[in-house]
Amino acid sequence: MKKVIVVPTDFSHNASVAARYALQFASLQGYGVHFLHAYLPFASAFQNPKANEKDEQRVREAAENDMKAFLEKLEAGIESVPTSNIVKGKLADSLDQFIKERPVALVIMGTHGTSGTRKDVLGSNTYDVAQSISVPLIVVPEHITEFRLHNTVLFTDYQKNDVQTLSEFKTVISGQEVPCTLVHLVPEANEEVTEHGVKLEEWKQHLKKEVGYELLEIHLAQNKENLERVNEIMDHLDADLSLLTLVEGRGFFEKLFHKSLAREIVLHPKRPVFLSAGS
Repeated sequence: MKKVIVVPTDFSHNASVAARYALQFASLQGYGVHFLHAYLPFASAFQNPKANEKDEQRVREAAENDMKAFLEKLEAGIESVPTSNIVKGKLADSLDQFIKERPVALVIMGTHGTSGTRKDVLGSNTYDVAQSISVPLIVVPEHITEFRLHNTVLFTDYQKNDVQTLSEFKTVISGQEVPCTLVHLVPEANEEVTEHGVKLEEWKQHLKKEVGYELLEIHLAQNKENLERVNEIMDHLDADLSLLTLVEGRGFFEKLFHKSLAREIVLHPKRPVFLSAGS
């Protein structure tokens, strides 16, 4: 059975951006694409069951119409017709169930939805999905206008799960290799750079051996513990995608930075972010 990329959607602008990114990614790698919309209908304790049932039916019918319009807007340039479905429930739970039933290679979703980052399907739920998902996830910012995958960055603190992150990425891109720079953030500006350089080079050789990924380079950078610094590194290295590791539900960046920055990197990235499922 053909593997698929699942794209959660709330029909917002960012959902459309993520959808086009997924369609281009799928076209290059030979995947199918499936769009998933999860909804939670309003139910009032002050209404009788029939009234609540009618309200739910209206919500579902509206979602079905929105999905139809969403797919029609994406039709131009699509080589193969994507599949879709609409389910009642929380997004994370619905994704988990879908992944158990289908050969899912990857999930791609946006960072923002119809109501910003607090109430929409994509926004705040993106971070929740990132912490619990059992397959790799790519988070796509709403300003991305084209799909590019020429250079990548793997931020590393020499964790054993770097092996799985790089392995999962290699699998997702069908065994091909995209140049990847291992970036280690030096905690203090006055630390001995040579020592860190030697360790990072050794780690590169270790990953090459364990994963069989040859196109690896290294880069040391001072850690200012802010999103601006992370984006500066991405710009300097002209990276199209950053690779991060999620370990047992905790953002890998929480080991390098404070928790709020980990969330910022997932919800407000300048470039798309690939999140490993972890172990």
